[in-house]
Amino acid sequence: MSGKFILVKERTKYRFNLVDDQGDVLFKGAIASTKDMAQRKVDLMKSWGDDLVYHLQPMAGPHGGYTIRGEEHTSREGEQGRIGDAAPLGFSAVFETEDEMERVRKEIVSAAKGAVVEDQTEE
Repeated sequence: MSGKFILVKERTKYRFNLVDDQGDVLFKGAIASTKDMAQRKVDLMKSWGDDLVYHLQPMAGPHGGYTIRGEEHTSREGEQGRIGDAAPLGFSAVFETEDEMERVRKEIVSAAKGAVVEDQTEE
């Protein structure tokens, strides 16, 4: 599967969406104050290749369900995704089951490898 990173402008801020072949959003980038900052996050995610999975933290929601939080830092044994100084890359949608979340986590890695970048900021 190959995907596409789409840079978007929302009011005065920027972010990216990682979409799959069908155009479904797999991962929404964290808000960035400049387009260059959003592009930097895209470049990081593309550069990690298969190691991107180590930057995608599975998280159980407080009211049930699961999501995936992307971080610049990798998870380390014992920290359980609670890294206070980790810069967020973004989040996935919320999933009902852990199995569904793990499937999409693999799809995010697959889609990010070799993904093209499309600029829809109109700048």
